[in-house]
Amino acid sequence: MSATTTGVPSWFTLRVPQSWFEFDVWRATRTGDLARLVDARIADVPQLRPQRPALLTLLREIAERAERQGAVYCAATAELVDGSDGLVASVMVFHTDGAPNAADNTVEAIAGQVTAVASTDRRSPWRTVTIVEMPVGRAVRVRGVERAEPDGVSIDSVVMQTLIPVPGDRGVLNVVLSSPHVDIADELFDLFDAVSDTLAWSRDRPDQLSVTNSSP
Repeated sequence: MSATTTGVPSWFTLRVPQSWFEFDVWRATRTGDLARLVDARIADVPQLRPQRPALLTLLREIAERAERQGAVYCAATAELVDGSDGLVASVMVFHTDGAPNAADNTVEAIAGQVTAVASTDRRSPWRTVTIVEMPVGRAVRVRGVERAEPDGVSIDSVVMQTLIPVPGDRGVLNVVLSSPHVDIADELFDLFDAVSDTLAWSRDRPDQLSVTNSSP
């Protein structure tokens, strides 16, 4: 996001748990930032050293996907545990100009543009659409299990989107959290709620993408 109008936000802040990696999307795909982040974490947690290659590969894949999709912010966690699936999750934030008519960028209008999907069985994708009250204002919250088929392989993911009109008619922000661990969807939605609700508006873009990096 960028803005020049006095008195309206030009950026946002978001807090993620301390175990997550925050990074600049552009730099993550062009410099050694991710390697330095991983090495710094290994210095604090030496037990992660054997997992360095897998951890770095996963973070690079997330960073590349964030760049392809046009994210303005990205953070991820990859808690790789021997003998288990561990925990993999990411948050990406997108900013769009929204509809030309400001009336189409209200939470009611946005909610009306998203289709809810009822689950036909326990394994099928589903989606709910609600309007929620957040510290930064009203927003549209979309929860569900989404299915993608990259290379013809079906992959289900827990996904939560929070669409928030930016004050001053400056478009719409979409905070998207996702994880492949559909077996713990309820617990993930609790975490995703907590992260999304830390969103705050800022008049100036911080030197780092997030002012703080503490557990929500």
